[in-house]
Amino acid sequence: MSTSRFRIARVLATPLLLCGLLAAAGCSYSPAAARSTPAPGHVTVLMPASVMPGSRYAFVPVPATTAPEQDARVQDAQFRARLQQALDGALQAKGFRPAPMGEADFLVAWRVGVRDLREIQATEIEPPGTTRMAGVKCTGDGCSQLVMRSEDGAPVVRFSGRERTEGGLLVEVVEPRSIRVIWRALNTGTVVPGGGQQERLDAVATQTLAQLPAPR
Repeated sequence: MSTSRFRIARVLATPLLLCGLLAAAGCSYSPAAARSTPAPGHVTVLMPASVMPGSRYAFVPVPATTAPEQDARVQDAQFRARLQQALDGALQAKGFRPAPMGEADFLVAWRVGVRDLREIQATEIEPPGTTRMAGVKCTGDGCSQLVMRSEDGAPVVRFSGRERTEGGLLVEVVEPRSIRVIWRALNTGTVVPGGGQQERLDAVATQTLAQLPAPR
């Protein structure tokens, strides 16, 4: 890697935000999960911009540094090529055009990651012949939030589990000489199985870059 690319990779080494900003809407980022029914993700523009430095762009590779980024589902070479193709198409649809790195007005870097989660929570308990009771029953000190008594006095508790796969796509626009981030957006959501692989990635790319200012 050249010195310039090393500097770019170091600047872009911010951890992928896959926790607090992950919404319940669907974003498909793995080869299998990309075959999904299109559903809106949640896009957060972390660094807005009002104007772009030009119309020519070049992609810059960014190494995977976190566990979600190193997941085999997003390290698949064909998937990554399709995702960059989708970003390419979304940029060109806005009026930008690709150029060699040395001639680009700005650089585009992206990071993608997925992780599997299992959520466990107490649910409502409804013993036969009784009225509905809440699994989380009381709030005072020393009062259990997980165990309660049924109508016959026995301790009871019920849990429900839900498995889901979360995904995140982080895109940055970088000024090539100063390596300053000009614009940054994060698209997050729950990955769901389904059909339409390239179409799904195209939709994710278009949504992620929707607030990127068009060239003047």
